[in-house]
Amino acid sequence: MFLFLFVLYFTFVVRAHNYERVPTANHLDEMLYAWSGLYLIEEGVPVSWSTLSYPESAKVFSGHITYKGGIPETWVDLYRPWLDEPPLFSLLVGYFAHVFEADKTQFVPASYIRFPVVIISTLVSVMIFIIVREIDDYWSGILAMLVYGLTPLLVFASRTAMPESLIAFLYILIIYLVIKFRKSPKFYYVLPMPLLAGIAGLAKPTGYFVLPFALFFVFDKLYKERKLRLAFQYSFYLLVGILPFIAAYFWYGYHFDAEIFRVITSIQSHRPVGFGSLAWFFISPAYDTAMFRDSWYVSAVYFIFKPREGEKKLISFAFIYWVMVVMISGGENDLLPWYRFPTFPMLAILSAWGLQKLVRRSDFFVSFLAAGMLLGNRMLLVNAFRPNVSPMTYRIAFSALMAPSLALYIFKTDFWQKATRWVIIGIIAMGLFLNTIYIYQAFDIACESLLCPIVPSTWLSELGFPSFLRAIILQGPKLIDSIVGSL
Repeated sequence: MFLFLFVLYFTFVVRAHNYERVPTANHLDEMLYAWSGLYLIEEGVPVSWSTLSYPESAKVFSGHITYKGGIPETWVDLYRPWLDEPPLFSLLVGYFAHVFEADKTQFVPASYIRFPVVIISTLVSVMIFIIVREIDDYWSGILAMLVYGLTPLLVFASRTAMPESLIAFLYILIIYLVIKFRKSPKFYYVLPMPLLAGIAGLAKPTGYFVLPFALFFVFDKLYKERKLRLAFQYSFYLLVGILPFIAAYFWYGYHFDAEIFRVITSIQSHRPVGFGSLAWFFISPAYDTAMFRDSWYVSAVYFIFKPREGEKKLISFAFIYWVMVVMISGGENDLLPWYRFPTFPMLAILSAWGLQKLVRRSDFFVSFLAAGMLLGNRMLLVNAFRPNVSPMTYRIAFSALMAPSLALYIFKTDFWQKATRWVIIGIIAMGLFLNTIYIYQAFDIACESLLCPIVPSTWLSELGFPSFLRAIILQGPKLIDSIVGSL
């Protein structure tokens, strides 16, 4: 319990520290929901920006919006009523913006609207541990929490005030219920599924897609146990149970303006997609509207299509299922990385299992993958004042890391097997350390020579580590380079 709480605390602080600064505080897509929620709460009608085909009569503002006359700033067209999305997530972030007394006529500080998302993402981390402990063991659960909490792209995504951050939590709850149901097919595991799917759908319409996942595995379990009557009864319950939430969404749109709702819904349901969607998913890692080359995220591709047996295979299925949702909804060229957020908890679990496989296998091929990928985020620490490792240092270090596995390939002795295994363990530990250094200092690294928007912070953003631990993190790059150089 102490170790679990320490890992939860450590990853929570890493996620919360400067959460309003990275991603950048001028993330315009977050403002969609912030303005809509504030206007809903304070005036009863949603107002926000859009690039879709609203009638000119619905436009209530066109121009420059700033935060207290400075940055962040933007130029937008605001529409009333804004019906791009359902209201639930807007109300969530709008409520926190309202509590923090944000001005809806200005750029809303990211620190206000990301506050609940950081808490939700921490609950996702807890669910990752619970699920992995349920289907594997304690240590795999701890490792999965570390991967989710110390992989830069996953951390920055889990801070972002987008509906998919909430959907990720609801999806992983449903996955947990499916796992419990498949072990003991009781109705009380099925009972909350329509509610969770309905809430996800009222956050964003793609959230409704969490229900078919549950429906498939509930029916599959009962069918294989030859309980056909129960299979159809439970399936009927799930399908009927989601209908009130779908009806609520349509009521919401028709209540404000039926014609605008029909037009906008039609546009949203005809986003361009195609057979390049899967490739686009893998070649465009991002959490914002720009590519982000996170070596740990990229390396995870090696692990995701190696499904385990039993209930562990369900995690691979859950990952691939939501990738399919992204493929049919998110386009094959638009960089809309938040569509992918619900896959990230499964990606963390699969990565944790993959890291264990590297250690168990410990040969030349996995050494190459570990040494070639898991130290790659050293490049994220580079800016105009912080140099990268020198070419010669890198060549010598990479060769040294590969040497034990090459010796093992020739001599095949226990000594070289153990040496290779400890090298891989060291690489994983060093990679997590590099990730921690970067996440904790991401704003300082990016803005050391640039002008970056700064908005008011909260106590959550100001969380930090004790001074001795903070000193290790802040001096980490110099320490690593000096060790590598001396070796």
